[in-house]
Amino acid sequence: MNLRRRFRLGGDERAYIDVVPLVDVLLAVFLFLGVLAFQAPLTFLAIKLPKAESGEKQRIVAVRVQVTKAGSIRMEGKPTDLKGIESFLKKRKPSYLIVEADEDARHKFVVYVMDTAKKAGVENVIIAVREKR
Repeated sequence: MNLRRRFRLGGDERAYIDVVPLVDVLLAVFLFLGVLAFQAPLTFLAIKLPKAESGEKQRIVAVRVQVTKAGSIRMEGKPTDLKGIESFLKKRKPSYLIVEADEDARHKFVVYVMDTAKKAGVENVIIAVREKR
């Protein structure tokens, strides 16, 4: 004789998982991430600047050129080559050019960028460094 009474749920009393709130939350998260993706105008590269003890901070308006470890060149966050840099600098005629080169980048790529800037008429070429701590 079974003294325990079995409890069974009826057809309307079964438990279920409502996925509508989950879908709503995921939609809101994707919408938020989509809006954020278009708000970042600059592309950041993983450039590790070399350290220097005698560097100084300056606030100037300048064109930024980034040289990666592999030797690829970006200007203002967009991939380019030396001819593109020269034509861009001749059009804008900035007085300053900041070269942000990875500490492991080959010296020749930095020299190519500096030489191209001088040909385009840029008066001041600055090499960016990190503060040594």
